[in-house]
Amino acid sequence: MLMIKRLMTQHMPGMLTCEEVDGFLYDFHDGNLSYIERFKFKLHLSMCPECRDYLDGYKNAIRMSQTGFIKANKSTEVPEDLMQAILKSRTSK
Repeated sequence: MLMIKRLMTQHMPGMLTCEEVDGFLYDFHDGNLSYIERFKFKLHLSMCPECRDYLDGYKNAIRMSQTGFIKANKSTEVPEDLMQAILKSRTSK
């Protein structure tokens, strides 16, 4: 599989590497890629099962952190004891 990826990036102009795909994840998830960037991103994913798996893990982590935070913290206020602990740790340095 590594040989195929190497050939793809060498012989397909503009083909993203796995490292470049990783750099695009945040913007892809937020819908901030241009049409060309999104096309290149999806082209790479269509040929790279490792990056597809990585993207699935990224999406799952975001979803779990968002739903977990919402369930654990129904209010939008930061608990006073947490705020005090944060302030104390900052002043003790």
